[in-house]
Amino acid sequence: MRTPRIFQDMPLIEGNTIAMNDSGSHHLSKVLRKSAGDPVILFNGTGGEYHGLIEAITPKSVQVSLDFFVEPDRAAPLHLHLGQVMGKGDHMDYALQKSVELGVSEITPLLSHHCEVRLKGARLTKKMEQWRHLMISACEQSGLNIVPTLNPPLPLLQWAEQVEADRKWILHTEDLPSNPFAQDAPESVCFAVGPEGGFSDEEVEQAKDFGFDCITLGPRVWRTETAPVVLLSLLQLTWGDFR
Repeated sequence: MRTPRIFQDMPLIEGNTIAMNDSGSHHLSKVLRKSAGDPVILFNGTGGEYHGLIEAITPKSVQVSLDFFVEPDRAAPLHLHLGQVMGKGDHMDYALQKSVELGVSEITPLLSHHCEVRLKGARLTKKMEQWRHLMISACEQSGLNIVPTLNPPLPLLQWAEQVEADRKWILHTEDLPSNPFAQDAPESVCFAVGPEGGFSDEEVEQAKDFGFDCITLGPRVWRTETAPVVLLSLLQLTWGDFR
């Protein structure tokens, strides 16, 4: 059986025994029904992971001894920044989860002309916390040891003006597909994915003024949650860790 990997937002030191937080303790003891002596892997997002054993399970917490440290982070060699316009329902959740599994480095939720999701105040704070937990779970599942950065939401053009990357792309349906991979390998790529209604022509033209290239891959129109999965897979295959 696969050893469970659990994120713990606390200092971790090889040779120490720690008390896991409430969520981690509940997951190990109640959900996975682990026992004393079972192996577990912990990581805190600063790099690497700690292999250890469950020392004891009490009603309040799970005690874990950290036996040894392993350095690999399994991060992609290419810095990948996804600007994803917020979608309705679980579309955004799916896009974020699969993007983390595919090795995205940074995610910025975006607002655009056709974006129907508007979050403010307490609702935005709650949603950002939900997205962060979702991304942590994707790291636990996929083996990543550094949780991708989740930035506060920004309007598309404000993000396009300030973001930095070797390649800047905005996905938009045009008459002729182009191959953006027929270039030398960059060290970083950022790309914007639109909502269900797509980006407006005006938004695309303004993004071009900020150094973005408009790309269209193939004759089909992708769903907003499918687009980052397809493009991240192609990026990893061409320039990343699928090579």
